[in-house]
Amino acid sequence: MLFNGEVAIVTGGAQGIGKAIVEEFCREGAKAVILDINIEKGKSVELEMQITGREAAFFHCDVSKPAEIEGVIALILEKYGKINILVNNAGILHATPIEDITEEEWDHMMAVNLKSMFFMIQKCLPSFRAQNGGKVVNLSSLAGRMGGILNGLGYTATKSAMIGLTYGFARRLAKDNIYVNAIAPGPTETDILKEFSDEKKEQLRLSIPIKRLGNPKDIANAVVFLASSKADFITGAVLDVNGGIFMG
Repeated sequence: MLFNGEVAIVTGGAQGIGKAIVEEFCREGAKAVILDINIEKGKSVELEMQITGREAAFFHCDVSKPAEIEGVIALILEKYGKINILVNNAGILHATPIEDITEEEWDHMMAVNLKSMFFMIQKCLPSFRAQNGGKVVNLSSLAGRMGGILNGLGYTATKSAMIGLTYGFARRLAKDNIYVNAIAPGPTETDILKEFSDEKKEQLRLSIPIKRLGNPKDIANAVVFLASSKADFITGAVLDVNGGIFMG
Protein backbone atom coordinates (compact mmCIF):
# COMPACT_ATOMS: atom_id res chain seq x y z
CA MET A 1 0.00 0.00 0.00
CA LEU A 2 1.07 3.58 -0.67
CA PHE A 3 0.14 4.96 2.77
CA ASN A 4 0.50 4.01 6.41
CA GLY A 5 -2.27 5.82 8.25
CA GLU A 6 -1.68 9.27 6.79
CA VAL A 7 -4.68 11.60 7.22
CA ALA A 8 -6.00 12.81 3.86
CA ILE A 9 -8.68 15.52 3.61
CA VAL A 10 -10.82 15.43 0.47
CA THR A 11 -13.14 18.39 -0.06
CA GLY A 12 -16.29 17.55 -1.97
CA GLY A 13 -15.61 13.93 -1.02
CA ALA A 14 -19.23 12.76 -0.83
CA GLN A 15 -19.77 11.99 -4.51
CA GLY A 16 -18.29 11.77 -7.98
CA ILE A 17 -14.55 12.27 -8.31
CA GLY A 18 -14.27 13.15 -4.62
CA LYS A 19 -15.82 9.86 -3.54
CA ALA A 20 -13.52 7.93 -5.88
CA ILE A 21 -10.52 9.73 -4.34
CA VAL A 22 -11.72 8.83 -0.84
CA GLU A 23 -12.11 5.20 -1.86
CA GLU A 24 -8.64 5.07 -3.37
CA PHE A 25 -6.98 6.67 -0.34
CA CYS A 26 -8.70 4.16 1.94
CA ARG A 27 -7.75 1.27 -0.31
CA GLU A 28 -4.12 2.40 -0.15
CA GLY A 29 -4.00 2.65 3.65
CA ALA A 30 -4.76 6.31 4.37
CA LYS A 31 -7.38 7.69 6.76
CA ALA A 32 -9.78 9.68 4.60
CA VAL A 33 -11.54 12.80 5.87
CA ILE A 34 -14.59 13.70 3.82
CA LEU A 35 -15.60 17.37 3.75
CA ASP A 36 -18.89 18.17 2.06
CA ILE A 37 -22.09 20.18 2.42
CA ASN A 38 -24.21 17.11 1.64
CA ILE A 39 -24.68 15.45 5.01
CA GLU A 40 -26.63 12.44 3.76
CA LYS A 41 -24.13 11.51 1.07
CA GLY A 42 -21.14 12.31 3.26
CA LYS A 43 -22.33 10.01 6.04
CA SER A 44 -23.12 7.34 3.47
CA VAL A 45 -19.55 7.36 2.14
CA GLU A 46 -18.18 7.31 5.69
CA LEU A 47 -20.31 4.25 6.53
CA GLU A 48 -19.44 2.53 3.25
CA MET A 49 -15.74 2.82 4.00
CA GLN A 50 -16.15 1.69 7.61
CA ILE A 51 -18.18 -1.38 6.61
CA THR A 52 -15.29 -2.49 4.42
CA GLY A 53 -12.87 -2.12 7.35
CA ARG A 54 -11.33 1.14 6.21
CA GLU A 55 -11.05 4.35 8.18
CA ALA A 56 -12.96 7.42 7.04
CA ALA A 57 -14.71 10.28 8.79
CA PHE A 58 -17.24 12.78 7.49
CA PHE A 59 -17.34 16.42 8.59
CA HIS A 60 -19.95 18.85 7.34
CA CYS A 61 -18.31 21.98 5.94
CA ASP A 62 -19.14 24.72 3.46
CA VAL A 63 -15.62 25.27 2.15
CA SER A 64 -16.59 28.58 0.57
CA LYS A 65 -16.61 30.01 4.12
CA PRO A 66 -13.16 30.37 5.76
CA ALA A 67 -14.66 30.43 9.26
CA GLU A 68 -16.18 26.99 8.69
CA ILE A 69 -12.88 25.72 7.30
CA GLU A 70 -11.05 26.91 10.40
CA GLY A 71 -13.58 25.22 12.66
CA VAL A 72 -13.50 21.88 10.86
CA ILE A 73 -9.69 21.81 10.74
CA ALA A 74 -9.71 22.12 14.54
CA LEU A 75 -12.10 19.15 14.76
CA ILE A 76 -9.96 17.04 12.44
CA LEU A 77 -6.85 17.78 14.49
CA GLU A 78 -8.73 16.98 17.67
CA LYS A 79 -9.69 13.58 16.23
CA TYR A 80 -6.46 12.61 14.45
CA GLY A 81 -3.76 14.95 15.74
CA LYS A 82 -2.38 15.55 12.26
CA ILE A 83 -3.15 16.34 8.62
CA ASN A 84 -0.80 14.92 5.99
CA ILE A 85 -2.63 15.40 2.71
CA LEU A 86 -5.13 17.91 1.35
CA VAL A 87 -7.09 17.39 -1.85
CA ASN A 88 -9.00 20.48 -3.02
CA ASN A 89 -11.70 18.79 -5.06
CA ALA A 90 -14.89 20.68 -4.13
CA GLY A 91 -16.28 22.59 -7.07
CA ILE A 92 -19.30 23.55 -9.13
CA LEU A 93 -19.76 23.81 -12.88
CA HIS A 94 -21.90 26.06 -15.03
CA ALA A 95 -22.65 26.38 -18.71
CA THR A 96 -24.12 29.88 -18.59
CA PRO A 97 -23.47 31.93 -21.76
CA ILE A 98 -21.25 35.01 -21.45
CA GLU A 99 -24.24 37.32 -21.95
CA ASP A 100 -26.24 35.73 -19.12
CA ILE A 101 -23.75 35.34 -16.26
CA THR A 102 -24.84 37.42 -13.28
CA GLU A 103 -22.64 38.95 -10.62
CA GLU A 104 -24.19 36.62 -8.04
CA GLU A 105 -23.42 33.53 -10.10
CA TRP A 106 -19.87 34.72 -10.77
CA ASP A 107 -19.19 35.41 -7.09
CA HIS A 108 -20.61 32.03 -6.05
CA MET A 109 -18.37 30.26 -8.57
CA MET A 110 -15.31 32.10 -7.24
CA ALA A 111 -16.16 31.31 -3.62
CA VAL A 112 -16.78 27.58 -4.07
CA ASN A 113 -14.08 26.77 -6.60
CA LEU A 114 -11.28 29.20 -5.81
CA LYS A 115 -11.57 30.89 -2.42
CA SER A 116 -12.08 27.48 -0.82
CA MET A 117 -8.79 26.20 -2.23
CA PHE A 118 -6.78 29.15 -0.93
CA PHE A 119 -8.18 29.05 2.58
CA MET A 120 -8.10 25.25 2.88
CA ILE A 121 -4.35 25.39 2.20
CA GLN A 122 -3.88 28.36 4.53
CA LYS A 123 -5.67 26.65 7.43
CA CYS A 124 -3.75 23.37 6.94
CA LEU A 125 -0.34 25.06 6.94
CA PRO A 126 0.28 24.96 10.73
CA SER A 127 -0.30 21.19 10.77
CA PHE A 128 1.89 20.61 7.72
CA ARG A 129 4.70 22.70 9.17
CA ALA A 130 4.46 20.97 12.55
CA GLN A 131 5.07 17.65 10.76
CA ASN A 132 7.79 19.09 8.51
CA GLY A 133 5.82 18.56 5.33
CA GLY A 134 2.62 17.73 3.52
CA LYS A 135 1.03 17.08 0.16
CA VAL A 136 -1.59 19.22 -1.59
CA VAL A 137 -3.39 18.23 -4.80
CA ASN A 138 -5.71 20.76 -6.45
CA LEU A 139 -8.41 19.66 -8.90
CA SER A 140 -8.28 22.13 -11.78
CA SER A 141 -9.70 21.25 -15.18
CA LEU A 142 -9.12 21.04 -18.90
CA ALA A 143 -10.97 24.37 -18.93
CA GLY A 144 -8.14 25.89 -16.92
CA ARG A 145 -5.61 24.74 -19.51
CA MET A 146 -7.30 25.84 -22.74
CA GLY A 147 -10.41 27.87 -21.93
CA GLY A 148 -12.94 25.06 -21.89
CA ILE A 149 -15.26 23.70 -24.54
CA LEU A 150 -18.89 23.94 -23.41
CA ASN A 151 -18.59 25.32 -19.88
CA GLY A 152 -19.26 28.87 -18.73
CA LEU A 153 -16.36 31.28 -18.40
CA GLY A 154 -16.79 31.73 -14.67
CA TYR A 155 -15.77 28.09 -14.32
CA THR A 156 -12.84 28.61 -16.70
CA ALA A 157 -11.66 31.59 -14.66
CA THR A 158 -11.61 29.62 -11.40
CA LYS A 159 -9.82 26.63 -12.88
CA SER A 160 -7.17 28.78 -14.57
CA ALA A 161 -6.60 30.65 -11.32
CA MET A 162 -6.21 27.35 -9.46
CA ILE A 163 -3.27 26.51 -11.70
CA GLY A 164 -1.64 29.88 -11.06
CA LEU A 165 -2.11 29.46 -7.31
CA THR A 166 -0.72 25.92 -7.50
CA TYR A 167 2.51 27.35 -8.98
CA GLY A 168 2.60 30.12 -6.38
CA PHE A 169 1.99 27.86 -3.39
CA ALA A 170 4.48 25.28 -4.66
CA ARG A 171 7.26 27.83 -4.99
CA ARG A 172 6.59 29.48 -1.63
CA LEU A 173 6.07 26.30 0.40
CA ALA A 174 8.85 24.10 -0.99
CA LYS A 175 11.15 25.24 1.82
CA ASP A 176 8.68 23.66 4.27
CA ASN A 177 8.63 20.30 2.42
CA ILE A 178 5.07 20.98 1.32
CA TYR A 179 4.43 19.69 -2.20
CA VAL A 180 1.65 21.38 -4.19
CA ASN A 181 0.45 19.98 -7.51
CA ALA A 182 -2.67 20.05 -9.65
CA ILE A 183 -4.68 17.63 -11.75
CA ALA A 184 -6.47 18.92 -14.85
CA PRO A 185 -9.16 16.38 -15.70
CA GLY A 186 -10.86 16.33 -19.05
CA PRO A 187 -14.61 15.61 -19.38
CA THR A 188 -15.44 13.02 -16.73
CA GLU A 189 -18.62 11.03 -16.13
CA THR A 190 -19.99 12.53 -12.91
CA ASP A 191 -23.19 14.23 -11.76
CA ILE A 192 -21.58 17.58 -12.54
CA LEU A 193 -22.10 16.83 -16.25
CA LYS A 194 -25.85 17.02 -15.68
CA GLU A 195 -25.37 20.67 -16.64
CA PHE A 196 -24.92 19.39 -20.20
CA SER A 197 -27.45 17.79 -22.55
CA ASP A 198 -26.88 14.28 -23.95
CA GLU A 199 -26.02 15.92 -27.26
CA LYS A 200 -23.34 18.10 -25.66
CA LYS A 201 -21.90 15.12 -23.76
CA GLU A 202 -21.65 13.19 -27.02
CA GLN A 203 -19.84 16.17 -28.57
CA LEU A 204 -17.38 16.02 -25.70
CA ARG A 205 -16.83 12.28 -26.10
CA LEU A 206 -16.14 12.59 -29.82
CA SER A 207 -13.66 15.41 -29.22
CA ILE A 208 -11.44 13.09 -27.12
CA PRO A 209 -8.79 11.17 -29.11
CA ILE A 210 -9.38 7.91 -27.21
CA LYS A 211 -13.15 8.33 -27.73
CA ARG A 212 -14.42 7.98 -24.20
CA LEU A 213 -15.17 10.25 -21.27
CA GLY A 214 -13.01 9.91 -18.21
CA ASN A 215 -14.30 8.10 -15.15
CA PRO A 216 -13.74 9.13 -11.51
CA LYS A 217 -11.22 6.36 -10.87
CA ASP A 218 -9.01 7.71 -13.69
CA ILE A 219 -8.71 10.94 -11.73
CA ALA A 220 -8.45 9.31 -8.31
CA ASN A 221 -5.47 7.22 -9.40
CA ALA A 222 -3.58 10.35 -10.46
CA VAL A 223 -4.44 12.20 -7.26
CA VAL A 224 -3.28 9.37 -5.01
CA PHE A 225 -0.02 9.09 -6.94
CA LEU A 226 0.76 12.80 -6.45
CA ALA A 227 -0.11 12.53 -2.75
CA SER A 228 2.18 9.54 -2.22
CA SER A 229 5.91 9.21 -1.61
CA LYS A 230 6.28 8.09 -5.24
CA ALA A 231 5.90 11.78 -6.18
CA ASP A 232 8.44 13.18 -3.73
CA PHE A 233 10.36 15.05 -6.43
CA ILE A 234 7.27 16.57 -8.02
CA THR A 235 5.94 19.98 -7.02
CA GLY A 236 4.38 22.79 -9.03
CA ALA A 237 3.21 20.34 -11.69
CA VAL A 238 -0.09 20.15 -13.54
CA LEU A 239 -0.96 16.60 -14.61
CA ASP A 240 -3.40 16.41 -17.53
CA VAL A 241 -5.75 13.43 -17.27
CA ASN A 242 -7.93 13.87 -20.31
CA GLY A 243 -7.59 11.09 -22.89
CA GLY A 244 -5.45 13.27 -25.14
CA ILE A 245 -7.88 16.12 -25.74
CA PHE A 246 -5.24 18.62 -24.59
CA MET A 247 -1.53 18.01 -25.11
CA GLY A 248 0.60 20.91 -24.04
